[in-house]
Amino acid sequence: MTISESSSPFFTIVVPCYNRADIVLSTVRSILKQEYQDFELILVDDGSRDNTREVVAAITDPRVRYFYKENGERGAARNYGAQQARGRYINFFDSDDEMYPNHLRVVKEFLDQYGLVEVVHTGYERLDEQDRVISEVYEFASSTNEALLHDNPLACNTVFVRCDIAQDNPFEEDRRLSSAEDWELWLRLASKYTFHPIRQKTFCLREHSGRSLNTIAPETVRVRDELFARLVSRNPDFIRRFPNRLARFVADRYTFITLTMALSKQHRLKTIRYLWKAVQQDPTVLWRRRFLASVKHLV
Repeated sequence: MTISESSSPFFTIVVPCYNRADIVLSTVRSILKQEYQDFELILVDDGSRDNTREVVAAITDPRVRYFYKENGERGAARNYGAQQARGRYINFFDSDDEMYPNHLRVVKEFLDQYGLVEVVHTGYERLDEQDRVISEVYEFASSTNEALLHDNPLACNTVFVRCDIAQDNPFEEDRRLSSAEDWELWLRLASKYTFHPIRQKTFCLREHSGRSLNTIAPETVRVRDELFARLVSRNPDFIRRFPNRLARFVADRYTFITLTMALSKQHRLKTIRYLWKAVQQDPTVLWRRRFLASVKHLV
């Protein structure tokens, strides 16, 4: 099944790409092999300086739509793609991962059974560069909303958001939040809606040396998590939905900063200051693993 310019597909898949000419075709091919075929694929070229445009031009499937914009990081590229979406649900998929053929089908079957819920997510697995399984994430806790207060178990590819909600709740576009912009959005959505889990693996994250989470510097982490903590602190929906949880969340952001700095062995005084800030936010942080690990790596 294909779609015409005037029809509306059920799913819109938004793939931001930046200098991915060498791998974007592989990602597109995995998407086009879906068992459920009522979708459009929006490729947002976020100011690539390689030949991504020429590579994508070879794709003839009418479901694929290509847009070029000036570089603005992934959050801005995803927002741009969401504004072009014609589907009823939007799935943001990264250009360096592989979508399994069941990805859209299992979500459509869930929605057919339970109705057009606001947010739904699937499971996934992480593979190394030799296709060996590193980890599997699909046996989710009973409440994804609760889990998001402590960590982000959801890869961006995991989440399907109803189109109207996605367009009303864009990703934060501040570059300093890069690599946590998806978690920040999930927390905003979790403060208003319920995340519905589907306990099936529908794609794989491929670990490689160029992956942004593998190359982030301690100072970048400090700036990012300081901003993350401020954004959550200013969110009145978070306060209403999760009363008495803000202090712990902010303290956990500080201890993530301290552990990153302590492991680098280059920021002893800053590490101590952030340990103290964490204790001021929430004294119970003293007994948490990340706080203790930070202290251990300081001595």
